[in-house]
Amino acid sequence: MARLVAYTVMMLALLGLLLSLGAYVFEFAGIYSPPQNRPPLLFFGIFIVWFPTIFLMNKLTEDFKQKDMWKAALRGCPPWMRKSMWAVVGVVSALAYLPVVLKVQRPYPDVFVLFPGCFYAASFCITYSVINAWKYDSTRRCLNGHAISPLAKFCDECGAPAAPGVKNVGVRSN
Repeated sequence: MARLVAYTVMMLALLGLLLSLGAYVFEFAGIYSPPQNRPPLLFFGIFIVWFPTIFLMNKLTEDFKQKDMWKAALRGCPPWMRKSMWAVVGVVSALAYLPVVLKVQRPYPDVFVLFPGCFYAASFCITYSVINAWKYDSTRRCLNGHAISPLAKFCDECGAPAAPGVKNVGVRSN
């Protein structure tokens, strides 16, 4: 059931992300202008995808520490997808402050239309991870063959390090 919900939410999040980016590009090109007195419809879609995403994320991260929440939530995503999600969040944040820094007046496109894209991108990545995390979780073993948790560097049973060949998600090696 969780996978069915995750697939549905993932497709809706992708649609919302594409519409959000499209609305910004169209506004930048002068084709579309968002309504000034009410929020765009894209904001209402956040609630449709975000509530199920939070419940799925809680299930995905229930066995992990709070500090590892995002690593655990995105462990089923390929590295390029995790980086892309953070890039979307970073670009939207940077674009929000760009008019202030450049002291540009109103002709600059409204970044407010891009804001839902952060939620849609995160929702897409989290639901993708829900669908694919089992592949990563089932392959984690220590050097002695014991199953270990997805983010562990060492085995809880024998203390041996994680077996080579399986990358630790979000963990930098020195």
